[in-house]
Amino acid sequence: MKIKNSRKKAKKILSVVLIICWVCLIGYTGIYVYNNFLQPKKNQQQIPGGSTLTHQVDETEVTEEKKNSYKVPNPLFPRFLSIPNLKISNARVVQLGLIKNTNQLDSPISIHDAGWYMKSALPGNSKGALLIDGHNGGPTKGGIFENLGNLSKGSDIIVERGDGQKITYEVKDVREMTVDEINDENNKFGMSTMLDSFEPSKEGLNIITCVGDWDYSKNTFNKRVMLRAVRKS
Repeated sequence: MKIKNSRKKAKKILSVVLIICWVCLIGYTGIYVYNNFLQPKKNQQQIPGGSTLTHQVDETEVTEEKKNSYKVPNPLFPRFLSIPNLKISNARVVQLGLIKNTNQLDSPISIHDAGWYMKSALPGNSKGALLIDGHNGGPTKGGIFENLGNLSKGSDIIVERGDGQKITYEVKDVREMTVDEINDENNKFGMSTMLDSFEPSKEGLNIITCVGDWDYSKNTFNKRVMLRAVRKS
């Protein structure tokens, strides 16, 4: 009797252990599925159409206090950008490079900031052109260059350097093109010439922003506005 009771007791214990293990396995599987497939991804913003940006953008308005306290690491770097006809006044200009492992120009985190490509010309340098980019908008708000394509020829663009010097540029050309068109090396208005001045004898300022429809296959908008200006004063 003692041997039989011991065997029955052992079977009951084994059954309980197996049930506990099974419950734990189900719980772990549920947590794994939620964390990896169901939980909303952090640090990503939804854009119209339901896709996601490859990096986080900030739609928070930039206060005058933040603008006034903004500094650049070099007095010759562009600090502020103003376009009176678009009601852009002293937008911060941040320094940008290329996205890691690509040849694509990076963009500012804030949709209200402009970005200066650090390997392009300095304002007041008199050679080549500054290259500036920025967002046309975020998931719910318009960005700094939302209306860039509407800027007319002859409009002024003012760049203020870190040392306070202001340089005015006059818009000479504004056009909208597809991504394929701007990447065509034979297109004199494409990306291959965006580090060159529109008028070689004058210092240039070139601006690019995304527009059009979202291309899910390329994870970007399908068109760009390309603006070219030259130094006025």
